[in-house]
Amino acid sequence: MPISNIVARLIGRRPVKPAGMMDRFEVTGLHELSSSIEFRRDTASNLLVLFFVALAGFLMVALWVGTFAKQETMRGIVLGSKGSQRIVATLDGTITKVWIPQGGDVESGQRIVTITPQQTSTGATPLSQAEVQSLNEQRVNIKKQMADLQSVMSHDAKDLDELEANLGRISDNLRKQEAGLKTALASQEEIVRKLQNHLKVGYVTRDNVTAQERVKQDYTRQLLEVRLQMTQVVTTQIERRRTLQQNKTANANELSQLSRALAELDSRIERAKTAISVDVIVGIKGKIAAINVREGSEVKVGDTIAAIGDPDAPFTIGLQAPSKTMGLLTMGQRVVLKYDAFPYKTFGVKYGRIIAIGRQPLSLPKDEDANPGLDLALAKAGPRPPPQSKFLIEVEPEDRTISAYGEERPILIGSTLTADVVVEQRRLIDWVLDPIFAMRGRT
Repeated sequence: MPISNIVARLIGRRPVKPAGMMDRFEVTGLHELSSSIEFRRDTASNLLVLFFVALAGFLMVALWVGTFAKQETMRGIVLGSKGSQRIVATLDGTITKVWIPQGGDVESGQRIVTITPQQTSTGATPLSQAEVQSLNEQRVNIKKQMADLQSVMSHDAKDLDELEANLGRISDNLRKQEAGLKTALASQEEIVRKLQNHLKVGYVTRDNVTAQERVKQDYTRQLLEVRLQMTQVVTTQIERRRTLQQNKTANANELSQLSRALAELDSRIERAKTAISVDVIVGIKGKIAAINVREGSEVKVGDTIAAIGDPDAPFTIGLQAPSKTMGLLTMGQRVVLKYDAFPYKTFGVKYGRIIAIGRQPLSLPKDEDANPGLDLALAKAGPRPPPQSKFLIEVEPEDRTISAYGEERPILIGSTLTADVVVEQRRLIDWVLDPIFAMRGRT
């Protein structure tokens, strides 16, 4: 472009168009009237719009029709349907003795295993045994004190009986003396009265009357002394009884305190013996269908030790459900069963339905002895969920056998398994809109 034209454009002057040259607007208008005009549509844009509209419609339908399921994994054991019982550990410890092998018959009240709790020791004697020995010595001392008190109370009662007998004899003698003195006093009063009459007529002298009056006064004095002695005997008897009663009450109170202390010691001794070893007792008659422990195994409270039932009887499955799922389970609900003896990745899964929901907890929640601050990963993960109670859920399996390597193999009673239970099922649209409803305070 010439420099003159550039300068002209800079100053706003339109450059002179050469003769015979047409601009682009004039060129586009040079169509012959007989020629056709082609109109083209943007097909790619339309297809893209249709794709996104269809995708949005599919997503809306999926959110409306689709569901979101929340599962809970539970541990369980195969139980006999009749007369079955699951034996669990009652304390943390070590299995020191298995008294009945698997398949053996048991009676009600018979011990099946012995558990020794974990304990520290001083020297060669465990603390629990040392505590039992100390408590037994205290028990012997208390029994000796009780025997001494009972002996004292027996002696006091014997002394009171002897005192009552002696005072009774003394009282009888004093009553006899009183009776004799009363008779003598009455006779002497009669003599004095007669002498006074004789004195009036001059038959006796004044000295005779005075002498007889002195005798009368002597009888009166003796009678008063006897009555005073009788009063003293009664007073002594009352005071002695009061003293013995006070001693008896004090000894009885002390004996009662010693009895309470002895009962508390007996309880502590039993607890200390429990700390040494505990025998797990069965409550029903049956057959040991499964033993899940052996001698030397470590167990915790609530761990399944054994299962009692008929191995050939129809069975049910007992699941340990946490308390947070109890309000979400329903009768007849389908459950996915994964037997430990037949890994589901190789043999597949089985199904069952809930036939009973327990109302009493199998175990109470217990605080786990774990400090998240000691582990950096646990500290970052935040606080642990609170412990929960465990409830028994009974499930009836749809199949009592499982296909393994071309043959049907029975599921044995006592087998452990894992079950997946759907505890909550919601539409996807509700799950998506829940945060919005929560912000508006509508949930």
